[in-house]
Amino acid sequence: MKILQTLIISTVIVALTSCAKTEKKTEVISTSERMKNSLVNLRISVGGYEQFQPWKQRAVAQQSGYGCAVGPYLILTTADNIANATMVQIRRYEKNEWISAAVKTIDYEYDLCLLELDPNTAGQPFEPIQFVEQYTQGQEHSIYWLSGGGHLTEARGILDRAQCESNPVSFTDNLFYIFTNPSRSTDQAEVVCYKDKTIGIIGFSSDTDLGVIPAEMINRFLKESQQPVYKGFGVPGFRTTALLDPTVRKHLKMPEDMKHGVYVSKVHTLGTGSKELKSGDVILAIDNHTVNPYGRFLHPQYDRIDLDYLISQKRPGDTLEFTVFRDGAQVTLNVEVMNFTTDQMLVPYYEYGRQPSYLVTGGYVFQKLTRNYFALWGDNWSGKVPPHLYQYYSNHAFNPTDERQDIVILSYVLPAPINLGYQNLGRLVVSTWNGMKIRSFEDIVKARQLNPDEPFEVIEFELNAPKVVIPRQNIGQYDAQIGQIYGIPSLKNI
Repeated sequence: MKILQTLIISTVIVALTSCAKTEKKTEVISTSERMKNSLVNLRISVGGYEQFQPWKQRAVAQQSGYGCAVGPYLILTTADNIANATMVQIRRYEKNEWISAAVKTIDYEYDLCLLELDPNTAGQPFEPIQFVEQYTQGQEHSIYWLSGGGHLTEARGILDRAQCESNPVSFTDNLFYIFTNPSRSTDQAEVVCYKDKTIGIIGFSSDTDLGVIPAEMINRFLKESQQPVYKGFGVPGFRTTALLDPTVRKHLKMPEDMKHGVYVSKVHTLGTGSKELKSGDVILAIDNHTVNPYGRFLHPQYDRIDLDYLISQKRPGDTLEFTVFRDGAQVTLNVEVMNFTTDQMLVPYYEYGRQPSYLVTGGYVFQKLTRNYFALWGDNWSGKVPPHLYQYYSNHAFNPTDERQDIVILSYVLPAPINLGYQNLGRLVVSTWNGMKIRSFEDIVKARQLNPDEPFEVIEFELNAPKVVIPRQNIGQYDAQIGQIYGIPSLKNI
């Protein structure tokens, strides 16, 4: 009897031990294994319009990219991947078919994009990745992505530092985790993990380092994406210059023992601080974070970080407390957090997915000046663009006013009998049209209706350039012929 009891007990113990071992094996799943139902490969059709002939669409090109699931049918990638996309498809691990995806939310200033899948065509739900706000400086991290061949691929890199860097698709400076010595080439939107925790996705990369969009930005973006209207986050409305020279501090009547603070060199008409700050102010602190002469504050995790960080983590309508030195005294300002769209800029920084504004009449090609337009001068265009155009971008892009909201230019002239003698004109900024000051591209429509009894339309330009006189008689016939000769399907996009 005792032998039988012993056998039964031993059998139970062995069975329980076996179950425990089996259960333990089920629980321990490697990070790479877990990623298989979370990572996707993207196939993106990219279009757009030519700048020199803004009525002409570029040939559609195919490019690939990466993404990861953040919901059962939601995919996160970078905005850069989706810029100018006409169609986006995703493919999951060990599947051959491509599934259509639609843009749900895109934020070029954060360089993040949320894609949405139709559950009826996407199949089984994805395993969402949870982004953990963790900063493990000096540690080796793993990088995962689903390759174009459908293979789960891995690389490694060491987290070196956190700093604000230029956003590759917009005018903002954003927080990035900078990794050094990647073990192999990497690309945007690949997932970065520390052990079993996902801490960000790649925003930019090179052979020597890469910048990771951290979890804190991603989680902020995903939370805001759940709102009925996505409003984005704060953008600075001013420029600063390092305040190191003691003579300048003395000129500003700052106390000798006041060694901190950064100089406000310019205040824009758009963005955070545009209503409250003045050129010549010295920003001493933001929300009680002391700002040093370089415009940085001491972050508890990241060490010294640019003050842009404090603005970019706030929503429009929030308030930041600025402590500034102005006119010999220290004052406190309640600054409203603001952002803006690029079409509000005097010279828009980008026009992703939009056809450029233009008008062709009498063979004269009028366009709105944008940063994209400067691409006509090729790489490193800043030293090649005509100075009178470039100064609008470099000095006034963020400063539209009621008097001027766009820069309208005569880009060039399509030769035709109606414009003989004017065919070498181009790159000229329009000042008036039929005597009306041109404040925006839309003003051209109103201006053309002025002085209907006059036989000519008269266009004047800046820099004392020759005025253009366009005969009104038979202008419709001339325009139709020019459109046919030069293959222009529509003579305007306003």
